[in-house]
Amino acid sequence: MYIRPNSERVPPLRTFFSTALLALGMAGLIRAADTAPTVTTTPAAATTAPSGATAAPAAASTAPASSPVPAKAKPDSAKAKPVKKLSKRAKAAADSTARADSLKAAASADSLKAAQAKASADSVRAAEIRAAADSVRADSARKAEARAKAVADSARIAASADSVAADSAAAKAKKRKRIVRETTVNTIDELKGKYRSPKKAMFMSLLVPGLGQAYVGHSWFNYARGATYFLTDVALAYGWHYYVGTRQNREISKYQAFADSNWRQAKYEDSVYTYKEKSATLNLHRESYCDYVQSTDTEKGKLLHGGCLDPKSSDYPSFKNQYDDSNDSAAAIAQLRAAFPNAQQFYELIGKENEFITGWNDAPAMKTDDSAWFAVDKDGNATKELATTPNQQAYVAMRAQANDYARMQAWFLGGMVLNHIVSAVDAAITARYHNKALYQTETSWYDKLHLDSRIAWDGLAPVPSVTASLTF
Repeated sequence: MYIRPNSERVPPLRTFFSTALLALGMAGLIRAADTAPTVTTTPAAATTAPSGATAAPAAASTAPASSPVPAKAKPDSAKAKPVKKLSKRAKAAADSTARADSLKAAASADSLKAAQAKASADSVRAAEIRAAADSVRADSARKAEARAKAVADSARIAASADSVAADSAAAKAKKRKRIVRETTVNTIDELKGKYRSPKKAMFMSLLVPGLGQAYVGHSWFNYARGATYFLTDVALAYGWHYYVGTRQNREISKYQAFADSNWRQAKYEDSVYTYKEKSATLNLHRESYCDYVQSTDTEKGKLLHGGCLDPKSSDYPSFKNQYDDSNDSAAAIAQLRAAFPNAQQFYELIGKENEFITGWNDAPAMKTDDSAWFAVDKDGNATKELATTPNQQAYVAMRAQANDYARMQAWFLGGMVLNHIVSAVDAAITARYHNKALYQTETSWYDKLHLDSRIAWDGLAPVPSVTASLTF
């Protein structure tokens, strides 16, 4: 009997059937040998058994019928032994094959378990992938929803803006349109005009009155208005220079020269020294007077200023002698007073305040109390009127004239400012109407006349009515 090596791969089912057939064949041979000793297998039958796993049982089953043994033949024990040996080998081979099949079945089971474990792991990974995909899809859905909400908000805002615009357009449409009849179509070539910027015209006239009207030009009326504004500004500037500059300065010089000729500090200081006990109440503006006439830049100036403030001090005689102008000419006095720290305020003070009345060279007889100088009557008694002199009154009148010229400055400057503003506004309006004439049609007065008619019912009688309106 030939045994197939274990190294050759035989299909499990085929091996099992082959082994079962071989076992059945061997059992039949053993039974035949025990029950019919006269029947023996020939060497040819024995040698043909290993030819195939499927051929051995067929040979064993057909041997008694195809080759009958003669009766005279005796059983041969030597030839029966190999049969037993073959039976043991077959069992061993069958056992080996069964064990191999069981090992292969176990390996197949292990492989099946590994495949099942792999399949379960794959299903877990697939579930994780599906969960991640679901999360991504959810995020995408949320983002898409947010984008849709933003688009909806934008659409609502745009719809609101469109609604506002539509309302504005409807409100404008409700305004009554003015229907004009074209009488003359003016083209730019016929008018020979150019566009003029109203802002530029206004700015030009604001700087120089009339310049904006000249910039618009095109008609003699524009040039005439521009010339009027310009000449008005020139006249106001000349008036300011003449009255505020020349005439005022002339009056100032006039009243200062009059004071230099008719008011003496020496006479005033004599009255101060005479009534030095009353100086604190009689000479109320003494401190201002000292500040106007005496500088304190030097040590000597400080001493003289201190003597001026206190006529009872030891420094007062020095101050009085310093300003003794009783024998000086008007020119010398003018030169002295021009060097005062504040000559303008000095000239104003001596004409305005009563306490300086004693300095005028035509000062009349008068009496004083603790606070002022009063005029006296023909009997020499003090009156209730403050003392005054003709020179003082003439001086006050000259100063009033100079002040009037100074006040005229406000009128001239105000007129110039107003002329600039009016000219600028007029230039802007002129440019605007000039541009309208370039690009719009002309209309006559009857194009602006509107007639509306209607019929009202008074009971059964119709009452017609007509309404006329004129727009500008």
